Amino acid sequence: MCDKEYLVVGGSVAKNTPLEECVDQIVTTLTNKGEHIRFAPTYEQATGYVSSTAAVDCVMAEWAPHKKDDILVFLKQFRIRHAKAPVFLLVKSHEDNKAIVPEIMSQITETFLILDDTTDFIVGRLQAAVARYEKAIMPPLMAAMMKYAKEKEYSWSAPGHQGGIGFCKTPVGRKFFDFYGENIFRTDMGIERASLGSMLDHTGAFGESEKYIADVFGADRSYSLVVGTSGSNRTIMQACCTDKDIAIVDRNSHKSIEQGLMLTGITPVYLTPTRNAYGIIGPIPKKQMAAQYINAAIKNSPFASKAANQRPVYSVITNCTYDGLIYNGDTIQALLGESTDRIHYDEAWFGYSRFNPIYKGFHAMRGEKASHSKDQPTIFATHSTHKLLNALSQASYIHIREGRGNVKPAQFNQAYMMHATTSPLYSIAASNDVAAAMMDGEQGLNLTTEVIQEAVEFRQEVARAYHAAEKNGDWFFKPWNAEVVRCPKTGEQYDFADAPLELLTREQSCWRLQPGDSWHGFDNLDEDWVMLDPVKVSLLAPGLNDDGSLQEKGVPAALVTAYLSSIGIVPTRTTDFQIMFLFSMGVTKGKWVTLMNSLLAFKRHYDNNDLLSEVMPALVEAAPELYRGMRMQELGNRMIDFLRQYKPSEQLNKAYSTLPAIDMLPRAANIELVNDNVEMVSIENLAGRTAANSVIPYPPGIPMLMSGENFGDHTSPQIAYLKALQEWDRQFPGFEHETEGTEKEDGVYHVMCIKR
Repeated sequence: MCDKEYLVVGGSVAKNTPLEECVDQIVTTLTNKGEHIRFAPTYEQATGYVSSTAAVDCVMAEWAPHKKDDILVFLKQFRIRHAKAPVFLLVKSHEDNKAIVPEIMSQITETFLILDDTTDFIVGRLQAAVARYEKAIMPPLMAAMMKYAKEKEYSWSAPGHQGGIGFCKTPVGRKFFDFYGENIFRTDMGIERASLGSMLDHTGAFGESEKYIADVFGADRSYSLVVGTSGSNRTIMQACCTDKDIAIVDRNSHKSIEQGLMLTGITPVYLTPTRNAYGIIGPIPKKQMAAQYINAAIKNSPFASKAANQRPVYSVITNCTYDGLIYNGDTIQALLGESTDRIHYDEAWFGYSRFNPIYKGFHAMRGEKASHSKDQPTIFATHSTHKLLNALSQASYIHIREGRGNVKPAQFNQAYMMHATTSPLYSIAASNDVAAAMMDGEQGLNLTTEVIQEAVEFRQEVARAYHAAEKNGDWFFKPWNAEVVRCPKTGEQYDFADAPLELLTREQSCWRLQPGDSWHGFDNLDEDWVMLDPVKVSLLAPGLNDDGSLQEKGVPAALVTAYLSSIGIVPTRTTDFQIMFLFSMGVTKGKWVTLMNSLLAFKRHYDNNDLLSEVMPALVEAAPELYRGMRMQELGNRMIDFLRQYKPSEQLNKAYSTLPAIDMLPRAANIELVNDNVEMVSIENLAGRTAANSVIPYPPGIPMLMSGENFGDHTSPQIAYLKALQEWDRQFPGFEHETEGTEKEDGVYHVMCIKR
């Protein structure tokens, strides 16, 4: 289907001329047939190569009895990423063949006594094995697309570029074609290709792909989407909810959940998460998920209390949170299952959870699907496959375990088609197929373990640097995780920085948040409720006391992020004293070592109080009247003084920990917007006004105010926070915040509100 990669190992090991001549003949024949050959003269070099790349379809290893230990090391390493790839052992004599030990024999596909067979026969066996291997590893849709591309059909339907040829007719189009390569255009086709089936009807290769994805992820049904998790979330809500119903909604939800409220008209009752002093979003307390609490919330709501159906038909929980906190999935199901028959785990950032035992029990598709009985709630999970799995942007999954409140496939598909497209980019759908295949079998465990190891090693490296600085009365960044861990088998305790890597990468208890521990900063935490995902790494900058009060001096995280961004390192989230980095399957040791070096470089610049013009010249160029001649610590101290005076994080925590008054449901607010019964209102006049759209500060990217909610009076924390942001933007150009749902006119924040 595509060019094959053969790896020949051991050319400098055997030192046998007849053997080398036979290998040369095999290589020449394969090359003439268009195959690609790579050589590794030693097994040590081959081990390094296969550890860093998966571009190997077949191995030809020359057998040398005195190198059996090196050969075994290579084969074991090779099998971590190439579990099914064929390995051929090339042996020079019957005597050497007798020396092959069983442990090596179990790792290989076939042995060639290379002087006994013809070159054509050996090459034929090699190519046949590679063909079987490719067929075995290719998931259904990707295999069908590769086969389709090979057929080189003439099409007389859309898309109009016709395999990319249309682009090639102008210089700019040709550059576009060359940049992406031919295959993406040859497989960009109309939905009428019967040979591939239909994405909308879930037939043919598309249907087989979704069955395969469901099998890999432990679901009764899975759906592949090309509209991101936003579309996945809206699809589920469209399939479950009407304007006569009630939904239980995690307030820490993506904006697509609010969009689902608008589309369906369903009435929400909200569950409110906790937050710590660093602005890290914590868990919803268990008591809020209990039936007694939810019944009271419905009764006390002026909208939900009047809903035609008083039993909630749908619930949604964000798992894991953006900061990496994960709920006990069994407990969620037990608690919410008392109140509703459908539970949606929005696991956009957590698609890999099923494939590593460290997450056992803390995700939606837990255990075997057969154990989920029909009298349990129907479980939905949405995965943004392009975030922390390996797929193209816009790719996502919906997984379903059927139970009470199940939505039948034909009915669910109506909602699916409302949010799908009749012109999907097939390469996005194929990447969903490949994302599942990459997690199938031992590969999922190996890949997730590797990511966890990299994240833990980085955390420990930072922790060691922090402790070394602390001993000298100095400062450094501190990883946000338990400071002391305990081995449950031996009872031995370790400082996190010195704990065995195997303990931290395999033992879930090292990552569970325990009530009473000070490191996490959450009061009244429930037992066995949440754990921290090791791969979502938050670093804390100095400047904040455990009680949330500011220290006399500190290092604002915004300044750290600005420095890192100036050298091409972009964190995923920054608050006043928190900087967060996501470790994914694309992260390498070299990447995080570079990050560590950059953090040390920042510290050096800050301690030296270097000029901003020397460290971040682009910042100075953007606002020379303010930053020219200014030094690092002066800017840092100004930022600390601002945080002390305006307390933006304190206001934001208040805004998120209290529910604003609801003047109208999100759908009603959207109708007012469509009818242009809205106006832009300045920050000075927001008291008492009703928001026509949600207000979403970044970070954390969660609605602070939903459409139809009231800003409150002049003491409102929502207004106070916006005022603090406005002043921050004025005082620190180049460090502006993004707040969706607001507009700035002459430096003044405005929000779209319902006309009075």
